[in-house]
Amino acid sequence: MEFLVMPDHLFGASVRVNGQWLGLVEETPLPFQMKEGSSGTRMLIECTPLQTDLTGDVYPLPFARVVQIQNGRIVVPDTEPDGWLHIRKSGRTHQIFFRYPKVDALGACTETLPLPLQLETADFDHDGRLDTVQTYFTNQCGHLRVTSATGAILLQEVYPDNGLRVEVVDINRDGRPEVLVFWEEHDVPHMHIWEAADNALTGFHGYTGIRRIGRGDAWIEQKATTPFREVIRLHRYTRKPGESPVFEFVRAEERTLQRADTPQETVEAFLSSLQIGDAAGAKLYVGKGANQAAVTAAPGTFYSYEIGAVKGGKVQAVVYEWLAEGYYDTERPLSFELVQQPDAVSEWKVTRAG
Repeated sequence: MEFLVMPDHLFGASVRVNGQWLGLVEETPLPFQMKEGSSGTRMLIECTPLQTDLTGDVYPLPFARVVQIQNGRIVVPDTEPDGWLHIRKSGRTHQIFFRYPKVDALGACTETLPLPLQLETADFDHDGRLDTVQTYFTNQCGHLRVTSATGAILLQEVYPDNGLRVEVVDINRDGRPEVLVFWEEHDVPHMHIWEAADNALTGFHGYTGIRRIGRGDAWIEQKATTPFREVIRLHRYTRKPGESPVFEFVRAEERTLQRADTPQETVEAFLSSLQIGDAAGAKLYVGKGANQAAVTAAPGTFYSYEIGAVKGGKVQAVVYEWLAEGYYDTERPLSFELVQQPDAVSEWKVTRAG
């Protein structure tokens, strides 16, 4: 099997495989081959950084990981991927991407004192007195504290986002207010709901805020945006003590943020709409008379993409699909045919993809 160790364009690497030094990875990939035995093969890949962080705030650490090959395929490990090693199947070659674990330099990333961010009040324990919800921020984290009128701490949490937001609303319509916490981690939105009735803290991802609809009620928003489109899906939340939560879809709201003026922008608008699950938006960029179902299905399921050049009147692109999330993916080239059919959302339309 053919492999390429890809440069990280930051720290570089001295690479060893199964104890044998292969060379240095700086600006160009490092190729090597590995023969598979009759019962499979294991590769011990070791990467050592060539330079330190220029800011002096962190130190990259050498690491080693085992990659197993069986029947010409990469075997997905049983453990949760840590993100230090990422393998991509590209044609007949497997590209190996690496990211070093890091430790903070002594005193470089000391957390600052917390400063107040948000204050809300509500009666969570039905004693007729107002309790408080307070958030604080530091240079590294966000802090949440819910305190009763007597000073007792009802809830205390730390979040990796120092811009966290809270909303206090009776989201499950049980007569008691709940605390909803919204934050992001690695660009993924998350939500916690704290229900005082049974002191339950439940986590969800993908939800970004609430829409107050009057009479103390609210819907939960799930907002997704691209450079060209915005889609907001509204859900009604229901949960009784001891039961699993239910999100009932209410409606979707969508709008176009900007017009796609070039063929590449049209393909990007099309793919980015599919990426966020906006199939209706993707169809806006499909040409009249084209098979909408076939065009929108052509990219398949993917988590990322790259737009290439125009060749022979066609826009080239690559979509990336997880084979094992966070560890092993594959790339698939696509070619898009377009026709000039100007309207409010784009100058060009996709007529064929594959």
